[in-house]
Amino acid sequence: MNQQPFGHSCGGKYAVLLVGLLFSGVALAQQPCVRGMHVEGVITDPTGAVIPGAHVQAGAGETGVTDATGHYAFACVSVTETTITAEADGFAQAIARAHARAGGAAHVNLQLNVASVQTDVQVNANDDRTAASTVLGTEQVQRLSDDPDDFLRELQALAAGGGGPSGNALVTVDGFQNSSALPPKSSIASIRVNPDLFSSEYQNPPWLGARIEIATKPGAGPWHGALFFADSATPFNATDPLSVAATPASTRRYGFELGGPITQKKSDVSLALEKREIDEFNVVDAVTLNSEGTPAPLQQSVPAPQRLWIGSARAAWQIKANDLATVSFASNVNHLGNLGSGGLVLAEAGYASLASEYDLRLLNTQTVGDSLLHETRIGYSWKRSQQTPLSTDPSLQVAGYFVGGGSTHGDLNNRERDLEADDDVILTRGRHTLKFGIQSLGVFEHDYDPDTFNGAYIFGGGSAPVLGANNNPTGETTTITAIEQYRRAVASLPGGTPTTFQINSGTPLVPFTQWRLAWYAQDVAKLTDRFTLYSGFRYQIQTTPGSFANVSPRLGLNWALDQKSTWVVHLRAGLFSSAVDPGIAMQVDRLNGIRQQEETTYAPGFQNPQTPIAGSISVNTLYQLPKTFRQVPSFSSQFEVEHEFVRHWHGEGDFNYTANWDQIRVENINAPMVASSMGVAPDPIAALLAPRPIAPNANIFRYQKLAHMRGRFLVLSLRQSDYKRFGVSAFFVHMAGVRSDGGFRGEDTSGVANPQSSYSEQGESSRVDWQTSGLFGLMGNVKLPLKAEFSTELFASSGTPYNITTGTDANGDGDFNDRPSYASGPGPGVYNTQFGLLTINTVNGNVPRNIGTMPGTVHLDTNLSRSFSLSGSKEHPRTFTFSGRSANLLNHTNVTAVNNILSSGAIGQPVTADTARRIEFGVRFAF
Repeated sequence: MNQQPFGHSCGGKYAVLLVGLLFSGVALAQQPCVRGMHVEGVITDPTGAVIPGAHVQAGAGETGVTDATGHYAFACVSVTETTITAEADGFAQAIARAHARAGGAAHVNLQLNVASVQTDVQVNANDDRTAASTVLGTEQVQRLSDDPDDFLRELQALAAGGGGPSGNALVTVDGFQNSSALPPKSSIASIRVNPDLFSSEYQNPPWLGARIEIATKPGAGPWHGALFFADSATPFNATDPLSVAATPASTRRYGFELGGPITQKKSDVSLALEKREIDEFNVVDAVTLNSEGTPAPLQQSVPAPQRLWIGSARAAWQIKANDLATVSFASNVNHLGNLGSGGLVLAEAGYASLASEYDLRLLNTQTVGDSLLHETRIGYSWKRSQQTPLSTDPSLQVAGYFVGGGSTHGDLNNRERDLEADDDVILTRGRHTLKFGIQSLGVFEHDYDPDTFNGAYIFGGGSAPVLGANNNPTGETTTITAIEQYRRAVASLPGGTPTTFQINSGTPLVPFTQWRLAWYAQDVAKLTDRFTLYSGFRYQIQTTPGSFANVSPRLGLNWALDQKSTWVVHLRAGLFSSAVDPGIAMQVDRLNGIRQQEETTYAPGFQNPQTPIAGSISVNTLYQLPKTFRQVPSFSSQFEVEHEFVRHWHGEGDFNYTANWDQIRVENINAPMVASSMGVAPDPIAALLAPRPIAPNANIFRYQKLAHMRGRFLVLSLRQSDYKRFGVSAFFVHMAGVRSDGGFRGEDTSGVANPQSSYSEQGESSRVDWQTSGLFGLMGNVKLPLKAEFSTELFASSGTPYNITTGTDANGDGDFNDRPSYASGPGPGVYNTQFGLLTINTVNGNVPRNIGTMPGTVHLDTNLSRSFSLSGSKEHPRTFTFSGRSANLLNHTNVTAVNNILSSGAIGQPVTADTARRIEFGVRFAF
């Protein structure tokens, strides 16, 4: 029920300067209300969309009208308890009760039902707040970036304020549970980030369940619309931080929105369409062989054009006075050129990509009396991912130096169809508010994936003969780098045999179907004016893999410690079950040894890798699931305290503990039984000849429930949104000891990792892949003279961990994730790093997983805008708005990947980074 402004990230002295600028607006703020209370809130319709122009009254006194964001505010109501009445054309009157201590604030949001339906609900401040929750109205949404990618990055940063992985929040639209692409920003009415994730309505725990819930605008009211254009010209944009040459970049966006009634008070429609054109560069910074056959740096600026279309259409029909139907259609089509290149990946290994998503959704809302709300949602989505490689040559990976040849993705063509059907009921009875419902989702995939059908060489370095002046072996051996191994292969010299050659064959097409079904019930019991009890229950099942015993009870309470509710304590705890990602079952179906065969040849010939030669060994690989494979269970708990300070400053802090067991990990259950060693150059061929427990010359990777995760984190937040000319919200997340012996791979939400060895757990328990020791966020706005407004978003964090590997497969288990060992002194294969002397001459190294830490990130985005009023009525003004926006204004080098191959001699050096500073100027005409 409570609206909160924004929040996110850290930036040292820059944060101090920004805070100083923002706090300068305090001098222009309202005077405190000493004997009464400040009342504010948002008025919405049954779909959750805001209602501008609604009339609001406090008791029999002050009146007001909601603004374009549906927001109203009474600076000082002279009593500490009153009723708030709201009404709008086409909607029934709604009444709520607000109370707060003298000098305090009440946050009262009201939902107006359709005409002839009246509600009378008790609404109290401080009931549903959590430190990680944020609600953005239309005005606050407009302050965020206009660029869809930057807009999503800012929302993901907000969601990470809940303590989970950055960039992993689920985006949903208009109450649907299935993930969605972002709709056009101009179509968004409000955004809720991280609601009460302990509610049984939600599947995943807070650390993994960050959510971005978007409500789109209705077409209510008279016909209205807007046209906009924005351009980010080259002279104002900075060069890529990892490039030694200029990388001119430009961005252009344009589009429109339109909405209005089809029939008066019965039906309406809204449309939005936007196109974005980006011309930037991917910077390759690698080491290859020059024309003389010697290693030399190579830097390329590879054009990376992007063309994005996003659009939405929404129509609503008032079937009866208490029955509203809404149908919407959204599309997102993104063309990307030279994707995949950059960092160590050469231009030739890139590919063109087309990603599209279309969503057709139906929402029906029925209001029965003044205490029952029934919603039915049916959605159908079709998604497509196509990739066209620039080259069909075999892939060529020289570990830690470069990746060339053709892309292993091949002519990928993935088609997915999702069918969602949900039904929810909200029932109010006395002091109880009950919500229960059913959620179902069917995923139908038609995955044409010729992965590595073109073949892939890996050069990982290792033991090789010493060559004399005439390139003949001297009889001695040494440890060589991957680039030296590749040089010898090109020159047909001894020791130039590739480490492996892998090729897949068979049927590229994998059909796949998965169903998920869940039942949930939630009760919010207002037992006294100061005590609220939350209880919930969730049961869910899924197919492929089948999992049918997933029970998730939830419990919580809110307790106001004093009569005036200046101090409120929140407690939450619950069990959660996370669905198994479809990609796991698809991997098993694909590489089951029947549909597709994966053959890896160790020590192959470089020219004819599939022709057996002396010393080469071929190994087949397949994937399996165990007979029983339940969803991933976890436990989460939260203790939160919030306090209302003077002048309506509101502070919150919560302590979270979470634990996860039976986390998914994939292991080679038929790996060679090789003993650990250190100090001697490993011999992968000898390792492959070691006994295997099941069958010779076969890697059997099985997904198993063996990993665990546990840890704690603290979230602090402070906000102020009651001043006319100034608003600020900030948060800080501190993580302590979140450790796991599993981890994330790609986008598998259940977390999948491979251990270094199938027979040893040494060093596997470490910081989780997404942990940051500190995450800071600041969002604020100042209304300047001459009707200008300045807003800023600052997000900063310490770096996440990275794993150091040797670049080769010393234990022969088919996974190139071997870690080095600590060395006692210098020598061949020993490297001096910030972590001490490390050696690749080891099998099952003793260096822990995730020992490295990426550089910290700082994103400062700003917006300065000025609106001019043109002719038009007060209720329907015409405006012309000029804006100047920046992304990464400080031009901080936000590293996204570093070199983690020890034998490259470049451990920790940046490989890729986020976009450099961009400045964008735009105009918007609203009518």
